[in-house]
Amino acid sequence: MTISEPEARSAGLDGRAADPVRAQAEAVAALIRPYAERMDEQEAFAPEVLEMLTSKAVWRNVHGEHLGAAGLGRQCRWIEAIATSCTSTAVLVQSQLTVAHTLELSGTAGVEGLLEGMRQGVIWGWGLTEPEAGSDILGMTTTARREGSDFVIGGSKRFISNAGMSDYYLVFARTSAERNSRSLSAFVVPAATPGLTVTRYETKMGLRASRTGDLSLDEVRVPASALVGEPGAGFGLAINTLRWSRPLIGAVSLGVARGAFAELASRVAPDASALRRLGDEEQGRGHQLAELLLQLTAASALLYEVADRADSEGVLPAMWRASAAKAFCSDTAMRIAGAAVELAGLEAAADGSRPGRYFRDAKVLQIFEGTNQIQKNAIVRELLDADVAHLGTARV
Repeated sequence: MTISEPEARSAGLDGRAADPVRAQAEAVAALIRPYAERMDEQEAFAPEVLEMLTSKAVWRNVHGEHLGAAGLGRQCRWIEAIATSCTSTAVLVQSQLTVAHTLELSGTAGVEGLLEGMRQGVIWGWGLTEPEAGSDILGMTTTARREGSDFVIGGSKRFISNAGMSDYYLVFARTSAERNSRSLSAFVVPAATPGLTVTRYETKMGLRASRTGDLSLDEVRVPASALVGEPGAGFGLAINTLRWSRPLIGAVSLGVARGAFAELASRVAPDASALRRLGDEEQGRGHQLAELLLQLTAASALLYEVADRADSEGVLPAMWRASAAKAFCSDTAMRIAGAAVELAGLEAAADGSRPGRYFRDAKVLQIFEGTNQIQKNAIVRELLDADVAHLGTARV
């Protein structure tokens, strides 16, 4: 018995072959895989990959044919599969679903039209983070003041995914001087709006094909119809969107973990004799591989318990569950990618190394969308809630 790459990627994760959603996503991921290292080196998406996301119906599958049609579990399965091949492409898909969910939560008139554009490949950026307002959303200083039938937005945004390649940005801004949950609002801002500029791009350790940059908003004027939801709804929209998007980052991380495990297994057990040695005279190494497989399987079980439970109950995941999925899956990706790099040795340090790319991407995923320390803070804050209080006696 030998461990082939597809077998190694899916080892221990039940039900993959029988799942038509996963099978379709894996087929697309296989088409993306040959581009991944080149896109990482060039720090840009290949036009062929962007076109593929539309022509292979990725956007239509992940957004669903109508409002609310695609559940969190379905979206996670697509993102996980793509991330086994290219983390940056998976993050591009995740970022669009983050925006889409904010729009859906808002109940704004015309949301279905905006989502149809996204199904056809219109790209958005989610403009929340600022230089002095990362984890502390209420520290936001970007403002939007009402002038007649318009809003005028001024300020700056930091670490914005898809900067410079987005057709639209969903921009959060302060509409009240008070520091409370009703002081922020969200706006749809076309990228071509006068006064909106990309001021710099990040050179990142990982997710290198995914453009990340800073935005400047200098007296950016948008009509009142650009308001997403009610005035003052921005904080609630952002927080509730994170309850959806953090499991999506967990799915990206799980895909990286699977890809890294495949690299590791193909080196440790390239043939039947090597596999037999892991069970006999090289049991130490065999146990290491088994331990990583246990962690990979546990990460998958946690992610899909959170996602599928949310879908079956028809509610957003509790914040502690969303944070747990993101933190555990990204920590698992880092652990497995680290083992793959150690085994690959100098090869992992070379340009174009797949184990090296997984390692760099995994580290960014531990930081991205709120550091894992922030995720643990969110879990601790909910320890007194009924959902978490009886861990020893109740189903959680």
